[in-house]
Amino acid sequence: MSQSLPAPQLEAMLEALAVKMPSLNIELVMLSRLIRLVHNSIHSELNARVHQHNLSESLWHALLATYAQPNHEILPSELSNILHLTRTSATRLSDELVQNEWITRTTHPVDRRKIMLKLTDAGEELIQKVSPETNEVHHRFWSALSKQECEQLRQLLSKLLSAV
Repeated sequence: MSQSLPAPQLEAMLEALAVKMPSLNIELVMLSRLIRLVHNSIHSELNARVHQHNLSESLWHALLATYAQPNHEILPSELSNILHLTRTSATRLSDELVQNEWITRTTHPVDRRKIMLKLTDAGEELIQKVSPETNEVHHRFWSALSKQECEQLRQLLSKLLSAV
């Protein structure tokens, strides 16, 4: 899915706004729009791929977060932190993972008040099946940039996030 550069109509509108609002920085608005377009394109393509496997992008990322942990186990609070979700959203997500038998809930071996989420064999098989498709999406989107450009962009975006 290719996205065009900013529409001439948007640029004309922003130029008209800049006359009325001298503090408006057209370049920054255009950069924000480009970042949103890139995000939306990647997000849309990833969702299309994982949806074919009865997954949402959120479920997919939850599976990967669990898979990355030692013994493929994670606390719901850790899942919440990794995915930047509220505790309620993380609970809903884990409920769906359990319902689909991709994750089980077990009691923490040391602190029985805690619940652990553990990846099942079916969850791991799903990851092995879907990951080549999601990896292809990422490779295709980022192949327009050299390795050095990717690193530079990562540093610049990290800098922007740390300034917020």
